[in-house]
Formats: sequence, C-alpha cells, structure tokens
Amino acid sequence: MTNPETPTPAESRDEVLITANVDRNAAISQAEGVVATFQCRPRNEEWAVEGDVARNAQGLVISRLELISKDLSGNGITGGLLRRVAVSDILHVARAHVALAVHAETDTPALPEASSRPRSGGRGALSDELLRSVAVAYLAETAPGRPAGAVKRMAKEFERPEETVRSWITRARKGGWLGPSVKGRAGAEPGPRLRDLTAEEFGRIFADGYEAPPENLAELAAGFQSMPPERQRAASVAWFGPKRQAENNQAALAWERQQHERQSRDQGADDDKEPEGD
Repeated sequence: MTNPETPTPAESRDEVLITANVDRNAAISQAEGVVATFQCRPRNEEWAVEGDVARNAQGLVISRLELISKDLSGNGITGGLLRRVAVSDILHVARAHVALAVHAETDTPALPEASSRPRSGGRGALSDELLRSVAVAYLAETAPGRPAGAVKRMAKEFERPEETVRSWITRARKGGWLGPSVKGRAGAEPGPRLRDLTAEEFGRIFADGYEAPPENLAELAAGFQSMPPERQRAASVAWFGPKRQAENNQAALAWERQQHERQSRDQGADDDKEPEGD
C-alpha cells in the first residue's frame, strides 16, 4: 500500500491535507472495485472526510465519502460545510497516486547508451535524449483533437522516413518512455521513465487543458475539467512525478509539525491556567 500525503495550496479557502492509500495490486489489475482509500482534513480540524476510490467502466470514481463534523460548538454538517469539501481535488489526487502506483516499477528498463557502432542486424543504438524527444512528440501529436497522421508529421519534424519513426516509437515503448499502446487506437500515456516533464514538454503534450503548465495541484486540477479520463490520468502521471511527490511529502511533514507544535502550545497554555476558586 502507498500512502502519499498532499497538502492543497494555501490560497484555497481551506488548507487541507489529502492522504491517499493505494492498493497497488488492485490498481495494476485494472479490475473493477476499490483501488484506494483517502482521508482529508483542514488545518483547523473542524471536519474530516474519508472514503474509497473505485474503478468502474467510466474509470476512477469516488464510491464512498463520509464527512464528520468535529466542531461540536457549531451547527454540525450543513450545506456550507459540504461545499467546502473539494471532491474534485480529492479525486484528482487519488488518480495521480493510483497512476504513480501502477508505474512505480522497481526495475526500470535500461536503454542502450548512444553509440556509433551498429547492433547486430544493422540497428544502431538510440540515445535517451532522442527516445525522450520521440515520446514527447508522439504524445503531443496523438492528443485528443489532433488529426490523423501523427507519424507523418513526426517524420517531417525529425527529418526521417516514416518507417524509421515508427521503429523509434516502438523502441520508446520498450524502453519505458511511452506506456503500452491500445489496440486499434493511436496514442499512449507517459511511460515510467517520462516523468517530471519540463514546462515546455508538459505544455506541448497537454496544451488542450492549460494556458500555461500548472505550477501547483490546484492548477493541475483546474485543467482536468477539459480532458477525457485517459488524458487526466496521463497528465497526473506526467506532472506528479517523484520530484513533486518529494516536495509535497516534505510540505505535508512540515504541516504535521506545525499541527503538533500548535497542539503542544495549546496544551501548555491550558496547564498554565490557574484553577478557579471555590
């Protein structure tokens, strides 16, 4: 089980911590059913949410959500409180971590180093840089809304014959730069080696959802609204890579420390209070 913790941006109405627990075996199997659980709570801890994320014919959905009001002096669960629960953010975080769990391979396929010597059969080795560029170009040219003829356009871009470009795409898949293909349909998801895209690469591949590459989770989630489910999952994989995962985990730990320090201060203040007289 994975347990990545992701705080939402501070500029949102409630700064909350979203925790996703992914069952990697269930995520990899692609079978219908629960693949992850989640918890969500704001900084002020006035409420808490927990639930399940399941896979069905439409993709990943929230199948169970329980809201608990912890502010005993308030009005309990109200319409206003319900509107403060960012269901879309919870689902987007869960999608990102499910995608990461699926692609979190311990053994990444190794690519041959660039070399001028041909392999047996006359096939020369391809550099990581070239295969990465091929993968980015292919993802961009097969994005929703793009016309047919992706290989022809890539052949013009790379100034190589179409058959050569097709072989490069195949080798990019085998090398882990592109995800598996879907029979009868062009396109793919970013492979496990194609993570932490540069702003230029992300902007080229996912230009349909963003005026500019997203800088935080809120901007990433906002762009999802214009994408079909498979593009949402691909964008999660590409954006929410190990580097950002580490940054978000560090932010989550800092958030937890602040919470503990605040609780310690509150406890100390209560202990310092003089008892009331009879």
